[in-house]
Amino acid sequence: MRIKLGYGQVYLFNVLVVRFGKNFFFFELKHFTNQTPIFVSFSFYPAITCDLKSTVPMITSGIYGETEKHEQQSCPYLFCELLELDAEISGKKCCWQEIARHAVFDQWIKYEETVAASRARWSKPHIPLLNQHSLHSLKIHLTRGIFLPNCEAITFNDVIGELTLFHQLNFMCGLFYIILFSDIIINEWKKNNLLQSPNDRMIKDLFLFPKCHVSSKPLGFRNCMQPLKSDSYEFDHHGEEYPSIEPLSKSEQKSIVYNKTLHEKLPSDTCAAVMFVGKSRFVNKPVSAFVRLKLASHMPSVCEINLPVSYIFVLLAPEYHANDLAHIGRCLASLLTDPAYVKHFRTANSGNELAESIDAFMDKALIIPPNKWPYEVKLHAEKVQLIDEISNNRKDSNEKHKGDLEGLCYTGRIFGGLVEDVKRRLWFYKDDFMDAFVDFSAMSQVLASAMFIFLTNLANIIIFGAVMGHMLDNQMGVIECILSGCISGIAFSLFSGQPLNILSATGPVLIFESLFYKLCSMWGWNFLASRGWLSFWSSLIILLFVATDGSFLVAYITRFTEDLFATLIAIIFIVESVQSMVKIAVENPITYEPDEIFKEPPCQCVMKRGTNETTGHIIQNITSKGGECNLLGGVPEGLRCSFHPDVFLFSFVLFISAFLIMLGFKLLKNSNLFPKRIRELLTNFSALISIAVTTIVKEFVGLKVPELVVPSKFQPSFERSWYVDWTNVQHWWIGLICFLPAILLTILLVMDQQITAVIINRKENKLKKGYGYHLDLLVISVLMLICGLFGLPFFVASTVLSIGHVQSLRMESPSRAPGDKPIFTGIREQRVSSFLAHLLIGISLFLTMLVQMVPLPALLGVFLYLGISCMEDQQFVHRILLFFSPVKHQPEFAFLQSVPLLRVHFYTAIQIAAFLLLCIVKYTKEISMLFPLMLFFMVLLRKLLGRLFTVRELRALDDQLPTWSELTGCHSH
Repeated sequence: MRIKLGYGQVYLFNVLVVRFGKNFFFFELKHFTNQTPIFVSFSFYPAITCDLKSTVPMITSGIYGETEKHEQQSCPYLFCELLELDAEISGKKCCWQEIARHAVFDQWIKYEETVAASRARWSKPHIPLLNQHSLHSLKIHLTRGIFLPNCEAITFNDVIGELTLFHQLNFMCGLFYIILFSDIIINEWKKNNLLQSPNDRMIKDLFLFPKCHVSSKPLGFRNCMQPLKSDSYEFDHHGEEYPSIEPLSKSEQKSIVYNKTLHEKLPSDTCAAVMFVGKSRFVNKPVSAFVRLKLASHMPSVCEINLPVSYIFVLLAPEYHANDLAHIGRCLASLLTDPAYVKHFRTANSGNELAESIDAFMDKALIIPPNKWPYEVKLHAEKVQLIDEISNNRKDSNEKHKGDLEGLCYTGRIFGGLVEDVKRRLWFYKDDFMDAFVDFSAMSQVLASAMFIFLTNLANIIIFGAVMGHMLDNQMGVIECILSGCISGIAFSLFSGQPLNILSATGPVLIFESLFYKLCSMWGWNFLASRGWLSFWSSLIILLFVATDGSFLVAYITRFTEDLFATLIAIIFIVESVQSMVKIAVENPITYEPDEIFKEPPCQCVMKRGTNETTGHIIQNITSKGGECNLLGGVPEGLRCSFHPDVFLFSFVLFISAFLIMLGFKLLKNSNLFPKRIRELLTNFSALISIAVTTIVKEFVGLKVPELVVPSKFQPSFERSWYVDWTNVQHWWIGLICFLPAILLTILLVMDQQITAVIINRKENKLKKGYGYHLDLLVISVLMLICGLFGLPFFVASTVLSIGHVQSLRMESPSRAPGDKPIFTGIREQRVSSFLAHLLIGISLFLTMLVQMVPLPALLGVFLYLGISCMEDQQFVHRILLFFSPVKHQPEFAFLQSVPLLRVHFYTAIQIAAFLLLCIVKYTKEISMLFPLMLFFMVLLRKLLGRLFTVRELRALDDQLPTWSELTGCHSH
């Protein structure tokens, strides 16, 4: 029957449609030469429209099986591969050559890689540049081509069978119809001049020819699900017998070579979309098909990676076709890797619905004028990632995450917050140990982190111990600091709520200790006994603070205060490192005129007879700055006694070398040098490598540079027993008076501990095991009593060391888009690294010979690196640099998109003034005791900023202050 549908064309259908009321009866016809058509089947279809042009596609779906709205099996990640039919070799052989690939991850549009002209390497990942004409052509092909939704084919051969045996398109109308017999397909193709050969197997075998991927050798038809027995892939133009087809054996399936390296970077639930485009002499008009599999199926060798295939697109055109078919394939890949439009492909039931998604895509697309952007100039991945970050930050800034207040809720019950912390952390307690041994990568990272914390914390403890011994007249010194670091660190790593925090000696606590010692000396009190009562009251106050859920006040410590405190501590680390190097320069000055030194007589040791008398006995060639002379009871004389050339310069070389080695390994991690695992291993052990290299160089050169000084005997620095008798005070009321300074000490300890915990628990670190502010303070309270009983220094969380610990445990997903930066997935939360590091600190008391080999300048270089790396992550520092950066060169920070630049500068100026005030209080001895109160003042200042800035501005520049209802109601979540 002939039906006229419009466009001035008449089309032949092999279906007879008879309408009765609202229902259609249709009959399939079989044509025989010179005979009347006969009916071969009968079907009933309830029609809902009388428009034949829109009804025919519905009728055809009734023949093949009614298509229902069925969303495809969820594949949140999609990998697209574009294969182009390569030129035939000698007119007989050809293959499908991979020319491009796309990928989408984490619901963000990602990038395209294209094959270079050499067919041997991939281009740099870039944003695909689409051609408008190609998008229009794709729309036509999807509308007029075959569309198989929810196809139940299992193998690639099944898909091709579906296309060649059952479905074909009449291109001039845009309607689907179903033909059940292959001879009718060939007849229709011949009538429309679509084929030059009467054998449909040529088209079928065309798609089963070898697939050539850049990452592997050509994968032939033997590696497709249905292999040929013959080694030939030639077309038979004379109708000879084709080779038989057999299923692929298990051994042959195992022999297929896939791109495992790329596969490891993809998430486990990634599916594939494969597009075949090419020109062939067997068609003289474009033919296309889009197949959406009902269930994603593995099809060996069809894709470069062993992934389940969800979509297949086929586009063939004659050899003289003008359009670039590869551009059409890239357009489809861009649509499939765009989360805003791929959902249309998952649910569409007709080509018209797919065309609508292209229209929506083109409405949002921006067109670059010709000759304004050469096609050869690709927009590479790293230049576009800031767009994603800005968009992501906008979403985060507009949403208040309930998890931000986790562990800071006010329960209103005695020890209510502590109970919640214990419940939260007890659930993960076993995992806190097992997660350190899940694989080799985890074990190496944890071991490297432990060694890093061991070396840096030990150096920090020894330096502070030496300063403490000087300030306290050796009432406490290096050995007490090492012992306290071991006991406090191990206890905190085992029982705390946030084991990522690292306890160490801190500057504010050291200043408080020195001031309290001066107070005791001035009033004639026994320092260690009075200090015991100080620790008792401080421990009791902290315990009451925990019992009343006092940690909920930490919720008012926002980024404003966090950045000030973290920057101040980082500055302290940098300043202390530089000051220590200056001290080395003073003790070992640079000799600008060495000739004057050598003109002097050698170092002489004049032996003493009495107090003011000396003998004439002189010992020459005394070394070690007269150390030998002092041991002999003499007096070194002469310029050469204190002359050690190049000590400071060599120390400076070690100082800078250690810093540059750690910085170099950090840059190496994101470079293209070495395999990924080697880069990770070197980065993890960067601190240990830098210390080892500088130590070896120091030993090889042989110059006497300052080294770590560890006590060789396990005994207190002062002649006393390890146990401190608190009753050994001059008056009974001294213990009561100590309550007043204990209040200041408690404020200092709580603020130090909790601000560091807030910085570590930032949502940017993506911690998953919860927090434990109350539990942390309980452990600190117990440690205060222990340290008071044994005369050990008070240790609290060190901000810089804790940040360094967290950075050393960063995890990055192996699944990321090519060309994309490593995807940060979180921190390896465990207790082993901290436990092992502090255990090694205790063991170092028995390894003095080994520890004393480490040059002090190298450790100072590590401190410098820690301070700088801590500062570079602070938004406060970034905003300071904006003062010196022209507007056109300023980074695309998210807050600059929401807040005018002058308002940003005003906010930064206030923060700079607050920072300078903290520095003045910190470094002025007369008022340094007020430093803990200044931290409270910073919180109050942040509250007052609400009168100077709008809520929108503060949300962009800082964290939003919680309301009382949020603090009292969040525990119910």
